[in-house]
Amino acid sequence: MKIILIVIDTLRADHLGCYGYFRNTSPNIDNLAREGVLFEDFHASAVATGPGFTSIFTGLFPIQHKFYLTPYNLPNMINFDDDIPTLPEMIWENGDYTTAAFDNLINLRSHMKQFVRGFEYYVNPTKTALWKHHFLVGGEINKRLLPWIKEHKEEDFFIFVHYWDPHCPYNQPEEFRNIFHHEKGNLSDLKVVKAPAGYEYVPGWGKVGEIWEGDTREKEEEGDLLIKYLTTSERTIDLYDGEIRYTDYLIGEIVSTLKEEKIYKETVIFITADHGEQLGQHGIYGHSGLHEANIKIPLIICGGDIPSGKRISGYAQHTDIVPTILDLINAKYRPSNLVGRSLLPVIEGKEELGYKIFVEQLGQRAILEKEWKYIWHMDGKEELYNIKEDPCEVINLVGKEAKKQFNLRRKLEDWIQKNLRNNLDPMIENMKLAEKASKEYSYTTITTLPWKIEFGE
Repeated sequence: MKIILIVIDTLRADHLGCYGYFRNTSPNIDNLAREGVLFEDFHASAVATGPGFTSIFTGLFPIQHKFYLTPYNLPNMINFDDDIPTLPEMIWENGDYTTAAFDNLINLRSHMKQFVRGFEYYVNPTKTALWKHHFLVGGEINKRLLPWIKEHKEEDFFIFVHYWDPHCPYNQPEEFRNIFHHEKGNLSDLKVVKAPAGYEYVPGWGKVGEIWEGDTREKEEEGDLLIKYLTTSERTIDLYDGEIRYTDYLIGEIVSTLKEEKIYKETVIFITADHGEQLGQHGIYGHSGLHEANIKIPLIICGGDIPSGKRISGYAQHTDIVPTILDLINAKYRPSNLVGRSLLPVIEGKEELGYKIFVEQLGQRAILEKEWKYIWHMDGKEELYNIKEDPCEVINLVGKEAKKQFNLRRKLEDWIQKNLRNNLDPMIENMKLAEKASKEYSYTTITTLPWKIEFGE
């Protein structure tokens, strides 16, 4: 068997045609969805990139694997638990598979070795300086990936592919920069629907009256301020969608190569993301916060014996990917601490998904139960939404639905206590260390996270 796990950085589910988006951003991905299984309510287990990928690789939450996004991994932060096996290591233990990664997460520098372990081939095509790993254009990945597939087509392989597109900066090839055009202030080129809660909104864009209309500021000069690595000369949803269309084109190249080499039918393809993107919703252009814009992501599985044309509702998330892949290869070795579930019985119609999950980000945790979401913040703030009635999560029901708020908070607290080791919460311990580091190291204020730490001059 051959397996390709494609993780598209910063991809919201609701900006793909197969998830109902009104723009043609994803013809190749949509076709794979028709040929396979699409999970309608898939979510991240952790945000942002480092924690999200670590949950994908381990089948665990950050509260278990300990990897949270600390302020650029300042010295002495609590990081990944090295005793935890990673997915490629598990695959190694279960047969004669060639494992390969086309990725540059190791360039995140500090304590990122979990993204290299278990790969016989780790192909890092980055040609950029520190803090520019996300500038990698997906075409550079395919230049190395496609020949590798041809050279190893006779082998059973597991390939991990990480496309940074559509993460900022929007640096896709020119022909993908001008595909989509929104006329600022004019809703006629957008799809406007009415939420059950009464307001009008554009799916994937947000509430009417609060839609991001673009940022055309001058590009900031390079400097010693680490926060500048996220800046770009222009941030618009048009460019974001163009990046998705570009990544979709790259996936089309993979599919064409598999078909040319006559190994498409024996290859199972996973398409997912590490997290989404707020795109101006909740006052954020970036990927902090545990709102649906940032944590509802795609999962499409196709190929091999996977049935075609199937859509599955119910909650699933990052932690379910490892057990699903282990099931696919009929693994005999499985870590005893996996918290996710295999999705194969669900795909086969033998089981159904539930409607309760948990999600983490440094400084925040959330529980989703059916149509309700409760978000807890370390600073004492709380958020409560009915995501069915209020899909843009603009009506905070804290204090108005006190019983629901109390019940969900209690369930979240019970989940936290159940997963603590030695009664220590790694999130809180990291935050304590971050506060200590802020007094010892000279960094500027970091404001891209859901909390803010003031660093010295």
